[in-house]
Amino acid sequence: MKQEAVSEYFIVDRKLRATDDMKIFDRIGGDALYEVVKVVDGIPLFFEAHMARLRQSGKKSAIEIQKKDAEISEEIAALVQKNRCDHINVKLVRTELDGKEIFLTYFIRSEYPGRNVYARGIHTILFRGERENPNIKTVSASFRERVQAAREKTGAYEALLTDRNGYISEGSRSNIFFVKGGAIHTPPAGTVLMGVTRHYVMAICRELGITVNERTLHRDELTDIEGAFITGTTVDVLPIASIDHRKIRSVSDLRIQKIIKGYEKEIRFYTEMRKKSQALHLGQR
Repeated sequence: MKQEAVSEYFIVDRKLRATDDMKIFDRIGGDALYEVVKVVDGIPLFFEAHMARLRQSGKKSAIEIQKKDAEISEEIAALVQKNRCDHINVKLVRTELDGKEIFLTYFIRSEYPGRNVYARGIHTILFRGERENPNIKTVSASFRERVQAAREKTGAYEALLTDRNGYISEGSRSNIFFVKGGAIHTPPAGTVLMGVTRHYVMAICRELGITVNERTLHRDELTDIEGAFITGTTVDVLPIASIDHRKIRSVSDLRIQKIIKGYEKEIRFYTEMRKKSQALHLGQR
């Protein structure tokens, strides 16, 4: 596995280590489970949902994750303090070495889209490829490397995966939503990775009274879409300006803009609640 921890410290098996010694990464295989959580103002965003997804990945792989949520939360807080960084992505990796569960908690390089990217939208490409099991997050790198090479070759921010029949399942590192016929369309649960941001966006659409159809669009239907966006831990809700050579007016779509604002509101609410809870906990010590 790539030695990808950044900043000064990371945590392995409950012990703080300096990132100038990352030999442990060389022993981690492609079957290790992982989860990435966005830290906003020192708060691991939607932490409980991310932990539920990590444990679900373990369950589907017949792996029982022994480490408790409270321990993981404390390790993230310790890294925020020790590394003096409160806005970054943290990666959680569960593996097994010498018959023992090993859990790594560390910061990774986090390239968040700038305001100008949200204002103009992103360029995407269609890429023929399917995940073996979309609901299990493992660290296997070969698929990601092929997708990344295709993105770099075309200057695309994201690749939208299509199956052998031309149906669009998801982004290589995101969930995909299309606006068509006045409704939102997204691939059904069970066929794609159940993104945490996707979950909140679906709830926001219900609150806004926007119809969501869980179905997979065919590439031939792209001529009729009115807008599109991707969702993910790093990107939040990000409009799509083009797919291959097809331009899309996503940034001016009022429904997409309402969803973006609704998600920003959810972030503020969650971080404020977590801060109040932390302050109350410290006050009771």
